[in-house]
Amino acid sequence: MGEEKVIGLVLLSLLIGCAGALAGQSPRLAAVLGMDQDSHSLRVEAAKALGTSLASDEIMMLYSFLDRKASSEDPGKPGELNALKNEVVNTLKMQANLPPELANRLMSMYGNRSHDEVWRDYCIQHLGDIFLSIQDEDCMVKARGILWLAVNEKHSSISGTGLIALFNLCGQKGFEKDRISAKALEMVRSLAYGEPAKMTALQICAKLGLLAVLPDARKLALGESIPIRMSAMACLGVLGDKADLELLNMAERSTDIRLKTAATAAISRLKAKRACE
Repeated sequence: MGEEKVIGLVLLSLLIGCAGALAGQSPRLAAVLGMDQDSHSLRVEAAKALGTSLASDEIMMLYSFLDRKASSEDPGKPGELNALKNEVVNTLKMQANLPPELANRLMSMYGNRSHDEVWRDYCIQHLGDIFLSIQDEDCMVKARGILWLAVNEKHSSISGTGLIALFNLCGQKGFEKDRISAKALEMVRSLAYGEPAKMTALQICAKLGLLAVLPDARKLALGESIPIRMSAMACLGVLGDKADLELLNMAERSTDIRLKTAATAAISRLKAKRACE
């Protein structure tokens, strides 16, 4: 057994041991922490049942849990652990009073690249969700900066998640529509961003009514990537005009059911928009 794995198992044992006294008074918390080696589904159900009035020591234990890494610090598999931690954050967000340190914890974990990308993505999603509930001004300023930083995570789904957060906060201080629109358009056009980011950016451009994206959407709707073509056609359904019907009708005749479905939906939306004009 490798030295790193041995150290990891020792740390896991210590974490469980230190939590034992407190978690012993809460079977659900013990289950979430994996102290009884429960299945993933049972741990998730326990997380959902933690309630909305957690004590401060229980919240601190959950913070420590959120910082765990799979295998070395938790018995769960990576994907399962990320899903479980997501449920734990959902529970923390539903507390009668939002835990004041939650935003800082999320920012810290996002900034720690030893966490896997999926969990860092979750952290940005949750940070955007709770942004308007942050009470401390300095923390709010920091969180605003982190959300703008996230959209620069090129070749990662995190940039798309960050852009969604910016869009949801559009109009708030530091989240001006023009700036968000410019960033979304940059993400559509820049070769530095990967497919997930571009797909999201196309949809945000559509929601923002950004007509400047139309030439890009028309080009991408004829490209090679099926997911990008689908997102581009959806964008055309919102922002396009009758000139786009030829392109969409051609896609509707595709033998690829994904393209056919996306084109049909875009055509329907485009025709409905024209009927209301």
